[in-house]
Amino acid sequence: MDLAFAFSPVVEQTAEDTVVFSIASLRKLIGSPHQIASEICRAGYERKLQASLAIASNPDAAILLARNFAGVTLVTPGEEHLKLAPLPLSALFTHDVPVDAVLFDVLQRWGVKSCEDLAALPERGIAERLGKAGVYLRNLACGRVQRPLRVPAAKTNYDERMELEHPLELLEPLLFLLARVLTELCGRLRSQSQAARSLAAQFELEGADRHCCELEFPVPLDDSRSILKLLQLHLERHPPGAPVTAFSLRVEAVEPKRVQGGIFLPPTPQPDKLQITLARIAGMVGKENVGTPVLLNTHRPDAFQMTTLPATATQKELKQEQAPAETLRLIMRLFRPALHARVRVIECAPKDVMASAVKGRVLQSAGPWKTSGEWWATTAWSREEWDVALDDGGLYRIYQESPSGEWFVHAVYD
Repeated sequence: MDLAFAFSPVVEQTAEDTVVFSIASLRKLIGSPHQIASEICRAGYERKLQASLAIASNPDAAILLARNFAGVTLVTPGEEHLKLAPLPLSALFTHDVPVDAVLFDVLQRWGVKSCEDLAALPERGIAERLGKAGVYLRNLACGRVQRPLRVPAAKTNYDERMELEHPLELLEPLLFLLARVLTELCGRLRSQSQAARSLAAQFELEGADRHCCELEFPVPLDDSRSILKLLQLHLERHPPGAPVTAFSLRVEAVEPKRVQGGIFLPPTPQPDKLQITLARIAGMVGKENVGTPVLLNTHRPDAFQMTTLPATATQKELKQEQAPAETLRLIMRLFRPALHARVRVIECAPKDVMASAVKGRVLQSAGPWKTSGEWWATTAWSREEWDVALDDGGLYRIYQESPSGEWFVHAVYD
């Protein structure tokens, strides 16, 4: 590879022991193909390489010649089939060809033993019997396969660092420089069809201190303005403790999430705008109070925790959520916090309920259902629950805590 890159910036590594590169630009620098081959051999001798060299008009012909002829092989354009003719048929299948190996047995049964035999067959007959794969093999034996070099894409760096001429104390001029760097990073992301999954920022402060922060995005972003706004909101809540002398940004690149909306589905906010809105809300109420409530794996009533908002739902998920219910079910609307109540009990059953927003006489009741758990933790509970129908027309869930004996109105049924 070092030898190849010394002569051309475009190099294909066909195999561990095979490289291909173009010599078209070397004609004006070095001279004829014979002079170019001599210069390549000299460079290979200096590197103590033992290899074969072939120069042809297309990559595949050069690869076949270099692998099957020792030393240096030069082919005049249009005469590749003459050089390839004596090669055995198996040489084509040791080459990296996109065809099924079964064709080798088929051609052997036909009596084809060399590239010359395969090139002598009519192309139309090959196409009728073996299809495109057969035509490709015949063109390969004739040295007519034209293709571009398979050059791997260069790895894109998504890191940037900037040293400041003067320490910055205010956030506004720092954001101006951050915007310039983020614009460059997002331009690289879009050029590679990528988006940012997370952003890691490191600020070097006066006094050899560092201020680090990392933002994770529920939906991959490639808009520098949205990322900058999220970074600004984070720095406003957690500002650096000293003037900034330098900073570095690193982006984790992933494939962007593309969601196709439906014609009959309600419009939803853009993912980047939704994240900025949530970041502003988190700055006011706290990050732990923003997200999606998820039920915990416990029998404790009303036990949940806040988690990060999921990515935008797909059209299929939205259709499933909007599917009409097959059966009619009651909905329980919880009071948070539960309403403290006074309950009159007769013969171990509630008869009257009085709370701040709920008052009435019990017409029917069902219960009690005794629940308890987590006695080993601070979240231990023990209660007796009742469903009661009051004379105000409502159906409520009430419960009595143990051992305090206090009553609460937990929910109302719709």
